[in-house]
Amino acid sequence: MRLHVGCAMWTHASWDLGSKDKLRSYDTVTLFGRPATSLAEREAWMNKPRVARRTQALTARPIVRYIGRDDPDQTVAGWQDWAELAASWLREGRSPTVFIHTPDNVGALWLARRFHDDVRARVPDLEPLPEPLDVSPPTLF
Repeated sequence: MRLHVGCAMWTHASWDLGSKDKLRSYDTVTLFGRPATSLAEREAWMNKPRVARRTQALTARPIVRYIGRDDPDQTVAGWQDWAELAASWLREGRSPTVFIHTPDNVGALWLARRFHDDVRARVPDLEPLPEPLDVSPPTLF
């Protein structure tokens, strides 16, 4: 049983909504649920597609790209259905991958770990994520 969570500071070409691969769900419902409150949210409003949630898993490895808000509480509240669905998929033997984003992606890593914890609360057999490595800035010497 494995849940993959991630966050990214960039968008890979494979996320193109025009691609023939319709097995991914791109969720901007939380982002567009209320008017933008920051410059980052306004930019996301201009650049992200307005699409309906697609929650049906068509493969053993469903992929979700969730885009929340600048406010972590709104982001967490908006993913609750995904946390329950990811837990359900895990119980079915699927291995979902969920990418957590915010308009500026500041704190996206922390939010991805929080999402994993939320799913783990629903699926106690899910292994905890390893602790992040303490990486110091590189030096010349």
